[in-house]
Amino acid sequence: MLITHDYRGYRIEVVAVRADDRWDATVRTRRLFTEEKARLDTVRCQQASADLAEHRALVWAKRFVDLLTA
Repeated sequence: MLITHDYRGYRIEVVAVRADDRWDATVRTRRLFTEEKARLDTVRCQQASADLAEHRALVWAKRFVDLLTA
């Protein structure tokens, strides 16, 4: 599990999920200091290890937040 506590006002949590013989990741993003519900996405990365899947999903999540804050 990777957690970024404050990235441009968002908290990002990434958890690797086994998908057959590869790894995907579940990403939860939540705006800090608000009552908004967290957004939950599944990122299909199809990586060979859980660590790689989590890092790829974290990059995806940061790009997503960048688009929201632009």
